[in-house]
Amino acid sequence: MKFSVIIPAYNREEELPKCVESVLEQTYTNFELIIVDNGSTDNTKQVVQDYINQDNRIKYFWQENSGSPAGSRNTGIQKSLEEWVSFLDSDDYWYKNKLEMVAKTIEENKDVIAVSHYEDKIVDEKYHSILEHGNRLKEENTYLDLLFNGNNLSTSAMTVKRDKLIEVGFFDTRKDYFAVEDYDMWMKLSKVGKFAYIKEVLGVFNITDTNMSGNVELINNNLKTLVLNHIDMLDIKNKEKLKKIHGSRIEYYKGRTYQMNGESRLAISVLTKSIITYPFNVKKYISLIFAFLGIKK
Repeated sequence: MKFSVIIPAYNREEELPKCVESVLEQTYTNFELIIVDNGSTDNTKQVVQDYINQDNRIKYFWQENSGSPAGSRNTGIQKSLEEWVSFLDSDDYWYKNKLEMVAKTIEENKDVIAVSHYEDKIVDEKYHSILEHGNRLKEENTYLDLLFNGNNLSTSAMTVKRDKLIEVGFFDTRKDYFAVEDYDMWMKLSKVGKFAYIKEVLGVFNITDTNMSGNVELINNNLKTLVLNHIDMLDIKNKEKLKKIHGSRIEYYKGRTYQMNGESRLAISVLTKSIITYPFNVKKYISLIFAFLGIKK
């Protein structure tokens, strides 16, 4: 079994070495490493070239900036040669046994099309928690679980059969899916095959002030668009009620994030709107009280 590891990069000369070395140090060595440079203007190309000079498993592709990592990942998929594709964002990294454990899981579960695992969550270089990806997803209807209960998966923890990525149409590059195109991909894949979950921490998910994970307004607005679009595609009668419930749920996520960040004024506004739209959720009221009191938890 061989993997194609895809790393999209944009102006990541400082973060990239740790990311790339985490792949090169894998105990499972049968892989190609594809780095797609999304129009970097720093020394990203030279950083990669230094690694290429040391290891012929690395391939580098430069492209004009596509505006999101979705375009870079799609280029990586198109350039890949192997049956299984492992994604890794350039500010994240893996532990040494990641590919070994994924390969073992695939061998033991011949019918799966994707494999995920737990990650350590690091916020501004400090350990935060373990992200238990896939721990709550229902096998009998993973799609609806993801749609109605939120994304429980992470790009840097996902390995997917290449032909299935092509079958569902690659990552969506539209602007209003920016930063949530991965969530859209997992939902599309859940319609065409089974996922397997490794309940071990095999990598690190980094959040800093400079990456997309910290952009509350953008992510939640696009998340709302994505979820409402998927509800619109369902063959059911109560679409408008579901859109109200889940649109309100995402407004709660936004308000809750503002409240936890200590941005009480924004939190109060967003949480109030969420409650007016759909008032039947105790957590909303608790978060609103916390926002009024200036409590960040």
